[in-house]
Amino acid sequence: MKPIVDPRYSEASAPPLISRFLLQHAVACGHDPELLCRGLGFAPEDLKRPDYRLSFRQSYRLVRRALQVLGDNGLGLTVGSRQTPVSWGLAGLAMLACPDLGTALDLGLRYQWHIGSLLDYHIEIVDDQVLFYATPRFFDPEVAVFYLEEAFASSLAIVRFLTGADLVASHIEVQYPAPPHAQRYAELFRCPVRFACEHNRMQFPAAWLQLPLPTRDDYAAAEACMLLDSAGRHEQGLSDLIETIEREVRKRLESPPSLSQLASQLNLSERTLRRRIGEAGLSYHGIVDELRRTRALQLLGQRDNRLIDVACATGFSDVRNFRRAFKRWTGVTPRTAKQRIAQE
Repeated sequence: MKPIVDPRYSEASAPPLISRFLLQHAVACGHDPELLCRGLGFAPEDLKRPDYRLSFRQSYRLVRRALQVLGDNGLGLTVGSRQTPVSWGLAGLAMLACPDLGTALDLGLRYQWHIGSLLDYHIEIVDDQVLFYATPRFFDPEVAVFYLEEAFASSLAIVRFLTGADLVASHIEVQYPAPPHAQRYAELFRCPVRFACEHNRMQFPAAWLQLPLPTRDDYAAAEACMLLDSAGRHEQGLSDLIETIEREVRKRLESPPSLSQLASQLNLSERTLRRRIGEAGLSYHGIVDELRRTRALQLLGQRDNRLIDVACATGFSDVRNFRRAFKRWTGVTPRTAKQRIAQE
């Protein structure tokens, strides 16, 4: 295999969540985690620190060693299927507080680096189906199967946990050939799994996106997103472009720039800017909407703010339009939201 020279490969930038779960499984199997980590530049205790980061190189080497020690009998499936939203840290807690599965998945995609993702994810909606893509950032066949197994197994486990429903995907496609433990895929996913395909993706009904979450809490979701936004987002790998866009919109949230104005400011064509935002799994309207929603919830938490002041601060000159938008964002009216805050 050609050596990987991308500087991101050796940059310690990813939260070690997957590595932590891998070591937990190794311990449960009776193996010494210190031996598994020896010579990799970190110790098991390091992975318990919230501010600790691993490089792709360190993460990949740990997986290779674990595959040698534990055997490759669907290790990624095992590690992934045991996860819950709490496994994904603050981002997972924010997902739990979302109103529906579609909003939770959008949030997970937006904060995927906070989750410790070592793959790139994006979603496409075609007709009545959602296509959930997973793409390795580096070509390394020795660990690709593990990470893709973990990605699809954990995503499905967390979707089931969020909704409280035993959901079954339409089908799954992966680029690698069927492994010796292919039967485990059938047992875990209970849907057709196609190997040696063009893409790595899971397909499921778009109706899933409308499923309500029983743990919804709009204020907790907004607070968690604020904490995530302030937690060193460049370090977590959020696109510099998206960060710049959000910064400019926040400056003028009461009157956000148009996409063409923003494109001119960034020395890009409007078409290019729209495409690059789309590549991040977002839309400009969605970015503005989410910033308005978060700001509105924050301002309503300050009990002295009048409704007209909150509306103006979030870009609405008409309180009626703000009420409609707020109801769309949260499912309740601003008045109900303020009453709930007063009761807390």
